[in-house]
Amino acid sequence: MCTLGRFRAGPAVAALCLMSALWTQKSWAQSDGSAQAGPAIQLAPEDDDVPIQSQAVLGDSPRSAARKGGAISLPRQSQIDVALDDRTKKLRGAAVGGYGEVILNAPIGGSLPTVVDLRRTVLFFGYNFTDHIRFFSEVEYEHALTTNGSNGEVAVEQALLDFMIRRWINFRVGMGVMPVGLVNIYHEPSTFHGAERPDADLLIVPSTWQQVMAGVYGAAGPIRYQLYVTPGLRAEGFSADVGVRGGRQESEIRARDWGVVGRLDYAPFLGGNIGLSGYWARAGQGDPNLGDVAVTIAAVDTKLSRWGLTLRGQLSYVYISDVERLNRVLALARVGAGPVSRQLLGGYVELSYDLLRLLPHNQGFQLIAFGRYERTDTQLDVVDSGLGLVRKPGLDRTVYTAGLTFRPILEVALKLDYQHRYSEVSGSQANQVNVAVAYQF
Repeated sequence: MCTLGRFRAGPAVAALCLMSALWTQKSWAQSDGSAQAGPAIQLAPEDDDVPIQSQAVLGDSPRSAARKGGAISLPRQSQIDVALDDRTKKLRGAAVGGYGEVILNAPIGGSLPTVVDLRRTVLFFGYNFTDHIRFFSEVEYEHALTTNGSNGEVAVEQALLDFMIRRWINFRVGMGVMPVGLVNIYHEPSTFHGAERPDADLLIVPSTWQQVMAGVYGAAGPIRYQLYVTPGLRAEGFSADVGVRGGRQESEIRARDWGVVGRLDYAPFLGGNIGLSGYWARAGQGDPNLGDVAVTIAAVDTKLSRWGLTLRGQLSYVYISDVERLNRVLALARVGAGPVSRQLLGGYVELSYDLLRLLPHNQGFQLIAFGRYERTDTQLDVVDSGLGLVRKPGLDRTVYTAGLTFRPILEVALKLDYQHRYSEVSGSQANQVNVAVAYQF
């Protein structure tokens, strides 16, 4: 019985005593380690080892060194998969990071020298103004030095504003990378095998291909889309050797001719992606001598990763209209640049396997063996322009590449590969060993 001094407690005091006893019992239970614990609410753990990155890149990947938190922890958002990730909605502040690569090319035989090159160093900066307005940019430094007589370059590769509305529709405007082909979208060197990019992503679809653009993107279920308007290429820069690559506009862009670029992706599972991309625009840019030259590009690509095995491939096609007139102009203005082919075709298929996948206690490392076959032809369809033009030899190129990629973590890759190259010209065989160190953060 509860009493206060010498007095018997009334009903109100008895209630207070009962509450006090219950509270005392609860406090002792909490302080006694042997006491039985009550029901607990389990919170979902922070998934720090799954970085905010494209699903097409991740697949079976090693652990990430990245951690969320801090004032400069925002992810890169040029890939729409990243911008659409629900985890980015709660992030604030600025983003600072980068990626780059150092490459050694060692020709076997012949007189060509061995060269080591700081191929690129890219710094990116971003800022989330609000939940719905975000900025992202990249500044690229190529070949370490930008003085006269060097091949170095400093350029703004991307400077984008995203206006996030819904998952299925968002707006993007600024300087960005054209979403055509795999390497244009996933161009960080630590995400692909081999020190050098496939020829199809250099000679058929130029990469990295940055351009001013404005348009929409979004996703519905496993489907993602992008659609932008953009200024066209400049046909005066086209050539027999590298196709439309020299027609890219990177500064003081002429915008007389505009076109469209788009991409559709289907990702049925983590690590699996099938993409279809296309581009169309005129390329005369007001030059009356070039007339109505127009460029159509179509590409289909895939990346499928399961059980340590990855299949990656791409097929790219280019069609240039009114090429007869273009070649007549180039024959006078840029002797030796032509003939530009009406059609260009190239592609590759690559198979890789993680050799450490089945080993116990491998600490999450990856050692990936890969082989790649590629073929490109920038002279597939040379049209007689009344000048006696014929196909330029040596531009039906075939490359076999075999090598290893070691990834201690997701953001770092050490690469070693061997390449055998040849064309349709007899005696054109060339062999080369490549070594690269690549990173992103």
